[in-house]
Order: sequence, then C-alpha cells, then structure tokens
Amino acid sequence: MKATGQEHPEAVLRIAGRFRIGGRAIAAVELRAGHINDSFVVSTASGRRFLLQRVNRYVFPNPARVMENIVRITRHLERRLGPESARRRLTLVPAVDGGMWSETAAKEGPADWWRMYELIEDTTTELRASTPEQAFLAAQAFGRFEMQFIDLPSPPLHETIPGFHATLNRFEALDRALAAARASVAGKARHRQATAEIRSVAGHRSLAAGLSGTAARKLPRRTVHNDCKISNILFDRTTGEALCVVDLDTTMPGLAAYDFGDMVRSMSHRADEDAQNTAEAQVDLELFAALAQGYLDGAGFLTAAERRSLVDGALVLTLEQAVRFLTDHLDGDVYFRVERPGQNLDRCRVQLALLESLLARDGDLRRIVGGATT
Repeated sequence: MKATGQEHPEAVLRIAGRFRIGGRAIAAVELRAGHINDSFVVSTASGRRFLLQRVNRYVFPNPARVMENIVRITRHLERRLGPESARRRLTLVPAVDGGMWSETAAKEGPADWWRMYELIEDTTTELRASTPEQAFLAAQAFGRFEMQFIDLPSPPLHETIPGFHATLNRFEALDRALAAARASVAGKARHRQATAEIRSVAGHRSLAAGLSGTAARKLPRRTVHNDCKISNILFDRTTGEALCVVDLDTTMPGLAAYDFGDMVRSMSHRADEDAQNTAEAQVDLELFAALAQGYLDGAGFLTAAERRSLVDGALVLTLEQAVRFLTDHLDGDVYFRVERPGQNLDRCRVQLALLESLLARDGDLRRIVGGATT
C-alpha cells in the first residue's frame, strides 16, 4: 500500500518514541518536498530535532534491503570521514529495541517501516542550481560521495530497485501503461492528454540502448547514488558549502554515467521540474560546464571510457525520466507524489524539452566534457 502522507501527528510522536531520542517527542512537522517517502521533523522537549521517515513500500517492496544498505553506507562513511564529521554524513538513530529501524503493524496491507536520522542543523536545500558555482559544488559533492565507496568491502550493496536504470525496461513499462490506459474511461482521458508526449518518446526510443548491453558491459560498475538532484545535497546555511549527500535509498551498484546524467537532467537548465511553460528547459552550457568540472573534480576514479560515457548518460537519463513521468501519468499518478492533476505530464514535458536541447548541443556537450579539467 502506498504511503499516504496523512499520518496523524499523535501517531508520528508515538512512532518517534520507538527510537533513542533521549527524551520525549513533543512536535512533528511533515516535510512535503520529496516525491517518495513520508518525512517528519520531530522535536523533543530538550530541543533536539530528528528526521523521521516512513519507507514507501510501493516504491521499495523490500524495505529490509533498503535499510541494510543504509546501515552499511552510513557506517562506512563514518569510518571514512571520522567521528568529527557528523555534519558531512547522515547518522541513523537506533530504535529502542536495538535495531536500526522500526516496523509498525498495519491494519490493512503490509506493515510500515520507519527510520530516524539525526537532523543536521543550520543547513538548507535547493530546488534548482541558481548559479554555476552552486552547480559545481553539488556535482563535486556527488563525485566525492562516489569516491568514498571505492573501497566499500564486499559484498556489493543490494539493488533496492532492480533494473532501476534499465531504460529499455522503462519503455516496456510504458507499453503496459498504454495498454492499460486504453481499457478504462479515465485511462483513455489521460491517454488523450498525453498524445504528443507519447509520440515524442516513441521517436526517441532508439536512445534507450545507449547505456545497455555491450555499451554498459564495457564500463565498470560503481557504488552510485542514482538520484543526483540538487535537492539531495545539504548546504551550510551560512557558508553555502555542500556538506552532505542525502536520500540514500537508491544508492547501489551502477554506472557513473547514471549519476552524471541525473545531474544534467535536473541541474543543467533553469526550469522548474514541473513547469507548465517549458521555454526555460534548455541546456545552459555554463551550468553544464560547471557540472562537468565539479563531477570530474570529485570523481577522481573515472576511467577514460567512463568519461566518454557521461554525455550518453545525460541523454539516456533525461529520456528515461520523461518515460517514467509519462508512465506514472498514464497509471494515474501512483508512484511520484503529485499536488495537482497533470503534474506528472508537465514533468514529462520539461524532460522532453530538455532532451531536444541536449541533442541539439550534443557536440558542444562532448567538447566540454572532453576539455574539462580534473
């Protein structure tokens, strides 16, 4: 059952009491910024604050694997960065029963899984990269994040969403959504709204193989974040420094091109993700160059082949995200949280406009990546 985002404050406070917060929870404020999990800032009587999250069982049907990964990730970062690095990494708060998460019974469907982090105070997040300097810092932070897992002991992390960036499979899911939409009145209406977008993604379908098959097998698998939006970086409120990478649920084995591609699709332009006017969904070469320079500076491990794959990552990930938003629109908005009708379709349109812009500047993008210094 998909998380509702409507948890009663008293219930949230009771759940917070399942964790070792060193006092009584007295207030909980829901954060609505994310697309997937439900998040609450919990305050205690002593003034300490924590981030309580419910793992979305619709998106992550095996939450144990998600949490096992996050325990390994956070402990590895603590070892790598040292005990004085609390503002530069997420820290899980143990449950009172000694575990690192808490499971609550549900009246209907599967139980809910909850986790808690220490809140990193005096930080801020951004929805867009407002300057090239900010884009550089965000990309550098994601590159450094990947660099910190070069020595992650075996075994590899779990795949929390198998085939997450198997773009050809995303098209197959779209095909199923199209077939299902034709079978209901509401589905037919959503299909009619998306006629132009359906045609557009079909025209770009050949791009989907750019990071699959032989091309992918030639590239090393890394531990990558897989959701490299600027909103997943905590910046110091005073200095603007990129402190901490957050939202670790999809950190798992993958290609460096996935992360760079996600940065480009989300940070190389000045449009809102769900803009209803796509005029600003055009690649800004200054922002793109800052992303390339920052990422290459942070990810010092990249091979020559990985570096050559980065622009392919930008094209494939932008197309893939357009397909995912379109699929969710046709399915009735069951995956990504929406605040208004048609929001997922608007998100799809922004990605498609950006993709056309990236394709038009393909040669420029490859020259920038090839010339960027590390």
